[in-house]
Amino acid sequence: MSDTVSKGKAALAAEEGKLKKLLKAIKKLFAKEFLWILLVLLVSIPLALVVEYLLCQIGDSAVAVDPLMSMIEGYSLFMVSYAISIAGFYFARTVVGAIKTLTEKKE
Repeated sequence: MSDTVSKGKAALAAEEGKLKKLLKAIKKLFAKEFLWILLVLLVSIPLALVVEYLLCQIGDSAVAVDPLMSMIEGYSLFMVSYAISIAGFYFARTVVGAIKTLTEKKE
């Protein structure tokens, strides 16, 4: 009977170790994702400013700017370009991650 109990305790300890490893991996994933979010938010600011500057430089050309401004009516050009740059960074990151996952060799 005590042999069965000791085997049960050993199995529980092994499962507890697996759970701790899983939680550690999840914490690492969240920390990594948080740092990516901060990086993307910071890098998107200069990119949005460059896009806004370039669009304002061609502001004399009504062909390019007026349709754009009518589409984003009610929002600032900076906020729209900021949101698009954030989405672009995450889309690119997702594509790179998918390619990396598909090309990894299984051990």
